[in-house]
Amino acid sequence: MNKLRILHIVPWFPNPENSVEGVFIQNHIKALNEHTENFVLHLRFGDLNSVELNIRHENINADRITIKPIINKWRFKELHAGYFVNKYLNKHQKKYDIVNFYIAYPNAISIHKLKKRFPNLKFCITEQWSAYHEKFNLPDKHKGRLRIENIFKHTIPLNVVSNALGDDIRNFSNQPNLEYNVIPNIIDDKTFSFQAKNDSDIFHICSINSWSAMKNPIVLLKAFSEVIKSNKNVHLTLAGSGQLDEKIKKTIHDLKLTKHVTQLGRINKKEVAQLLQASNAYCQSSNYETFSVICVEALACGTPVIATNIGGMKDFVNRENGILVDDMTPKAWAAAIKNMIERYPSYNKKNISESTLKEYHSKRVGKIFYDALKNLISEK
Repeated sequence: MNKLRILHIVPWFPNPENSVEGVFIQNHIKALNEHTENFVLHLRFGDLNSVELNIRHENINADRITIKPIINKWRFKELHAGYFVNKYLNKHQKKYDIVNFYIAYPNAISIHKLKKRFPNLKFCITEQWSAYHEKFNLPDKHKGRLRIENIFKHTIPLNVVSNALGDDIRNFSNQPNLEYNVIPNIIDDKTFSFQAKNDSDIFHICSINSWSAMKNPIVLLKAFSEVIKSNKNVHLTLAGSGQLDEKIKKTIHDLKLTKHVTQLGRINKKEVAQLLQASNAYCQSSNYETFSVICVEALACGTPVIATNIGGMKDFVNRENGILVDDMTPKAWAAAIKNMIERYPSYNKKNISESTLKEYHSKRVGKIFYDALKNLISEK
């Protein structure tokens, strides 16, 4: 039996300028390789027009088209995207069974027209973008917002990385009954794996992020300040960098936490794994997360998680592996940290790691993705 032939049209993909751009997309497509023939059209916007053909990246074949819009406005980008997708499909439609728009906007802006124009192709959307939660920061009835909403109003099968994102797209497109498949992200089991914790009198907590207001590190620091009033044997390590680096540094100083908090700055993937493996607990005090790969990576290392009870984290953080915090207040977070320290001996860290790695292994996720695509072909 011939494998399904899939064209993935993506705006983000690893490239010479940014080797980690869209790496989560690459990982999903690689997980499909066992089941399908995959090809990528990397259609992006840049400062120069260019076409690169027959690129080979991580066992994935790709073409890359870079477009320089005449006017740097999203409406013009939409028109360019629609034109180049149509042109590409006109030339290559016979090579593929399915066209998967991985990240819908702007490349899928004319998907309803493409569906009619290319009746021999099946179309679907696979989405990871958190912009739907904030509704692209566009007001109701804004013309641009209505155009994006329209992408999801033509019974195009939808795959999402979490139930939270599926619900966000339902709310954004005003379609409460919109169906979707959940295809979670993939964990690198070679890097993130269980290691027994070293015995220590200090309870080590860490949090790793690109620090922005959305990640809300200040509530975590204020909570930690409350915790050490009654327990000095706790240490917090913050890794990563971002817009709030200086504010974090000042807050640590103002709360007199310099002896109890380490601010590492940016660390590489191997160092992330080592920090997670060495820590007793991981904290993610974000205002929102579409999925939160870092939380799953922590669990894969056997490290229990304290996370905000919102977004994609609700899909996998539970009483067996962590604590979900309902209120974004220092008081609530301090209570959760104290609860974690008290409950810590009861967590089966090895089981946490094994169950997480099984759930988010590339083979399992690839099969889920393949089944969704196979069902698409079987539809009349």
